[in-house]
Amino acid sequence: MEIESLVAEHETKLKQHDKELARLNDMSVVMQNSINAGLARVDESNKFLREQNREQLKQNNEIFQIVVGINENKENKEYEAKMMTRKNLWQAIFAVGGFLGGFILAYFKVKF
Repeated sequence: MEIESLVAEHETKLKQHDKELARLNDMSVVMQNSINAGLARVDESNKFLREQNREQLKQNNEIFQIVVGINENKENKEYEAKMMTRKNLWQAIFAVGGFLGGFILAYFKVKF
């Protein structure tokens, strides 16, 4: 009898363990489904962020190209301004020289 009661008690414990295992299995399935849903949301969010990054990269590239163009224009204008300054300097030198030469010629004509 004692063995039968031990076997019955053991079977009862086995059934409880089976129920607990089934409950844990169900919980793991629910957790896995929850994790999968979370991963799907994260994947969608990542897709959105990647697309946003692509758009930002395009905008940054456009801004960079504009800035490079502005800098090139600025350098060209600075070069042109420097050349105009040199040209104006030479024109001023020749004008002053011409004026002085004309003044000296007029002075000598009046004197002689």
